[in-house]
Amino acid sequence: MPDSLSNITNNTQNLPASTPAIDWYYITTLLVIMILTGLLGGYANFLNSPKEERSLMRSLMMGIVATIAIPLFLKVVDSNILNQTKADVINYFVYAGCCILAAFYSARFLEGLSSRVLQNLQDKVDRTNEVVQENTSKLEENTDKLNQTAEKTDMIMDNQLPTTTDIPDQISELANEELNSRSIENLENNNTRSFNPQQMVLDVFLRSKTMFQTLDSISKSSGLTPTAVVQLLIELEQAGKIRKIEHRGQDIYTVDRSNL
Repeated sequence: MPDSLSNITNNTQNLPASTPAIDWYYITTLLVIMILTGLLGGYANFLNSPKEERSLMRSLMMGIVATIAIPLFLKVVDSNILNQTKADVINYFVYAGCCILAAFYSARFLEGLSSRVLQNLQDKVDRTNEVVQENTSKLEENTDKLNQTAEKTDMIMDNQLPTTTDIPDQISELANEELNSRSIENLENNNTRSFNPQQMVLDVFLRSKTMFQTLDSISKSSGLTPTAVVQLLIELEQAGKIRKIEHRGQDIYTVDRSNL
């Protein structure tokens, strides 16, 4: 029984904390302060205005609007007075004083606050644009480097691809009719036990000065027809002995000579 109670206690402690409840008393207190100070500050603004420009309703409404904008103002200036109000009752009076000043100078306060907010938004947009431009520049630089690397790789492969002068002349190419009439298995059965068509293809890489070969060069060097070579290359690629890559729209075959 104690074990069950301890398990329940542990499971309860591991539960995620619930969302804190809204303190309606605190919110109501702030609203009352804003409305009363808005009316009081607005009326003071009405009395302070020239007689020909006085408008009681306008002053009261502007005062209330200004006090309602006080939380936004405190957020803009990074003030923690609202968070500290519960811990220190004096902050209620500080908050009320801010509201009174905002209501008394409602027009200038709202104009200044709106300018500050818009400026902050513009600064954030500018910083975002700068980050985007920096990332775009870095992306373009990386793309250029990749293109340059690809071009260098293509040039290296172009230089290493075999030419007609690299293919030995003493190897006689088997007739197409002979290979078409006999399969690779038949060639193995009809020749010596040491005959290995896959090894004939691998020997092309051993004899060559380059590590890259084309289907045509392998066919001419081994004496096998392209059809037979394709079948052998597929088997060697599946066995992991040869790797096929695409270069300028052409299939190129390469092999690690250390594995031969």
